[in-house]
Amino acid sequence: MTATRLASVVLVLLTLCSTAVPDVARAETWEAVISATSPDGLGTATVHYQHLAAGDSPTAEEINDHIDAEANRAVTQAMWDGSTRRPWTFDASGRLTTWAITVSEVFTGVYNTAEPHMPMNRLGSVVCDTRSGIIISWDNLFSDKTAGLTRLGEQLETQVAAVASPTELRTWRRSGQFAPVDVNFKYWIPTREGVALQIPEVQFGRGLKVVIVPWSAISDLIAPEFLPITG
Repeated sequence: MTATRLASVVLVLLTLCSTAVPDVARAETWEAVISATSPDGLGTATVHYQHLAAGDSPTAEEINDHIDAEANRAVTQAMWDGSTRRPWTFDASGRLTTWAITVSEVFTGVYNTAEPHMPMNRLGSVVCDTRSGIIISWDNLFSDKTAGLTRLGEQLETQVAAVASPTELRTWRRSGQFAPVDVNFKYWIPTREGVALQIPEVQFGRGLKVVIVPWSAISDLIAPEFLPITG
């Protein structure tokens, strides 16, 4: 990205407080906004999302840094992908949730311009450990990443097969949509029920989808230090 594009990103943090409690995972929430205008003036991108109220907590500050980075990534991607011929908009929102030892945020957005196949939905997510502030990813969540992604792929295929036609399922298998590679499981958050896989536009047809993989299906593959994530 050029310096001009980077300079066009304006971060505005607005505070909107709820009841404060000392635990990071239950801290008060702040509202945040990132907005940008493309250098050619054709496009605008805005992301409304949520922060933890950091207070004096270095852990909360680190988590907020990770959340900010994901919001910035969404705006940056919109700037790179934005049309250079027609006016365009990108509007997104992020919702912060807590579960067990985690603070997570899912970003959902819509990119729109006067071109075919529009509008298009966009996704983003980040999962942080409330004990340390680090990002939890497949690399550290699973004791064996390949085994973990393989199990996720098996669970995903089982659930997709229940609602897809045989032709669709065959096509998705051949294109590797269930293969144990990061790109197939790029967006997710932990929930009470299990891993909520956030399925992006076109992976399994148009529209965003959510597939829940129960903790019981993957708990034997989770690294010991992250087992509390299962609740």
